[in-house]
Amino acid sequence: MKGFFRFLLDSVFPRRCISCGSFTGGSLVCGLCHGQLLPAEAAGLLPGPDAIPVYSPFLTCDVLLDLIRFLKFEGGTAAAGWLGREMSRALATYREELDDPVIVPVPLHWTRLVRRGYDQAGLLAGEVSRHTGIPLRRRTLGRRKRTRAQSSLDRGSRSGNVTGAFCLRSADRIRDRDVVLVDDLVTSGETVLACCRALEAGEPSSVTVLCAGRRRTAKIKVERLDSLMFE
Repeated sequence: MKGFFRFLLDSVFPRRCISCGSFTGGSLVCGLCHGQLLPAEAAGLLPGPDAIPVYSPFLTCDVLLDLIRFLKFEGGTAAAGWLGREMSRALATYREELDDPVIVPVPLHWTRLVRRGYDQAGLLAGEVSRHTGIPLRRRTLGRRKRTRAQSSLDRGSRSGNVTGAFCLRSADRIRDRDVVLVDDLVTSGETVLACCRALEAGEPSSVTVLCAGRRRTAKIKVERLDSLMFE
């Protein structure tokens, strides 16, 4: 319903910046806010012995969190197109190293899918597939249980929150393939790590994580990080 009213509002008035509210005439964010986005200069690594690479166009900042909030909670599916294009560019330098890759989105629990009306990771994965030509495998992973929002938990509780939450539905779709696992944000990394553990049963050649943004170092404070429900 929010998405419908936003569509009506945008039909009458020029679009406002998702972050600061100033008029943009059609863009999701104004030039000033766009300049505050933090480019991710190199790949990150998930914690753990496997050192799974994480690619993203941006590091977490307030403007990016506003875009993700718009996408996830305000019916702002238009953000998926722009973010997906930027994610595809972030993957481009690694693309030649992928042999027979497939894209797999982090699944949303069905109760949240019914409430939201769409799966934001699925939308991002679809855009990345469209821009890169890498096949999309939407139902490769399933979500067994509805977990609490990771942002509402302390770091020590996040791993247990997602333990056993994901399952592999079709091993044949990823066996001996390079899997690009797509999510919106990676913060502690526990959600995508749980997905990677589920994917192991399918014996993929490799797993790479691709997201719109990943958390910066603890030395740099992001004011809105803990207030945004990531699940």
